Amino acid sequence: MYSKRITRRDFLKTSLLFTSGAVLAGCKPAAVEPTAAEPVAPPPAAGSDATYQEWVSQVASSEPLEIRIAHWFDPNTPSENNQELLDYATEQWIKRYPNGKINWELIGWGEIDQKTPAFVLANEPVDISYNWGGATENWCNADFLLPLDGKMPKWWMDTRLPDILKLPANDLCSDGRLVMAALGYENQGVVIRKDLMEQAGVDHASMASYDGMVKGLQKIAAASGIAKPYALKFGADYAAMDSISFFWLSNGLTFGDFRDDGSEKEAWIQAAEFLKGLMDLSPEACLNWNWSEAEQAYATGEIAALEHGTWYYGVGKSLDGEGKIVTQDATTVVPYPYGPKSAAQKPFHSFSCTGFYLLKTSPEINRQAAIDLMAILSETRTVWRHSDATIPPTNDWTTEDRMEYAMDPGIAWWWQAWEDVKKSSDMVSYQGFLARDEITGAAFPQLVSMFRNEITPEQFYTRMRDLALPLIQAAKSG
Repeated sequence: MYSKRITRRDFLKTSLLFTSGAVLAGCKPAAVEPTAAEPVAPPPAAGSDATYQEWVSQVASSEPLEIRIAHWFDPNTPSENNQELLDYATEQWIKRYPNGKINWELIGWGEIDQKTPAFVLANEPVDISYNWGGATENWCNADFLLPLDGKMPKWWMDTRLPDILKLPANDLCSDGRLVMAALGYENQGVVIRKDLMEQAGVDHASMASYDGMVKGLQKIAAASGIAKPYALKFGADYAAMDSISFFWLSNGLTFGDFRDDGSEKEAWIQAAEFLKGLMDLSPEACLNWNWSEAEQAYATGEIAALEHGTWYYGVGKSLDGEGKIVTQDATTVVPYPYGPKSAAQKPFHSFSCTGFYLLKTSPEINRQAAIDLMAILSETRTVWRHSDATIPPTNDWTTEDRMEYAMDPGIAWWWQAWEDVKKSSDMVSYQGFLARDEITGAAFPQLVSMFRNEITPEQFYTRMRDLALPLIQAAKSG
């Protein structure tokens, strides 16, 4: 097994350089020569008790099928890990489809959210795409996706279906359809300088509320000499939304929760006021920062806190070569603070599922083979080829199992920091909202105006409500 692993920073940093040009298709696995299938027993049905190994070893079809998958790996950042994962998934899938072929189209994290709707609207025969949970509601509402209900193998349903995707919750698709084969959870909170917290006399509990987090950061600023210790990511509209969405969840809302009766007003403005407090503690440079720049600023000590997730460990280690900041003594994680309108009055950590979707444009002859590929890609041992920070949303492994496969044995303290966060806080899943892309684009200049003190949080609310309500209504009407 290769030791080099690609991090989400690698995906994000290079994908931000893309323009909206043609889809790039590269780094494909070496072609696998078709082989004549030995006579075998009929493949296990989806509802059978076959294990993964029994299921994957059975030939499902000898037809010369060709699957097209839009993958989030970035063709501009080839790595041993990318190729290893794609080769492994291909090898596994070929066991079931010996005369089949997979066309891997490597698009990049920053582009796939835009490219996929373009595929569907152009009626291109793309079978599978990848995304994170925040985009799912829009894709469901636009009727881009085909359901997986009753089509996944039993071993997958038994081990790979997290609570967020089970009825009656199914937080990703409000009409109740199962549409994602989840690759992993990405837990998220606030990565913060542990040493500077201790120096300033600030602890986790004191930062559990909106007010407490702002006051804690102010104390860190005074004690450390880092006048602007927080890092918002405002280099692009989607980066800004990634950086602020959780602060509305802190107050029981989504950023796009605008109602005809205006009942969201007080809670929405409170979230905006908290965001303004963080803006006042963020350097001017963050108006140009995306993920990679904010991560660099943290790893070099320019700032002391940023909203991030489990995958930051690999990012930080690569940026902090001397091990001064991304260490057990200097870095920790705190949960998101609760707002005044929070029903629980308790901090929380959040997560989003990432995974694979069966697109409406998948040719009918391909669909079961595409679903089988999605099952293979989201199987635990395949997921572990992705990165140490990817957490399979499954019940068929333990931390001890994971450590046996960890590429970096020094990661145990980081996992423990997240375990401590889980024990001290509630879990609230990331939630998308209708017209997310359109509302995000409309919000970006208003956010910049609030950062520059040109508008107040209340004015921000009024402007966003006026902009958002027609967009929401248009999304509802299709």
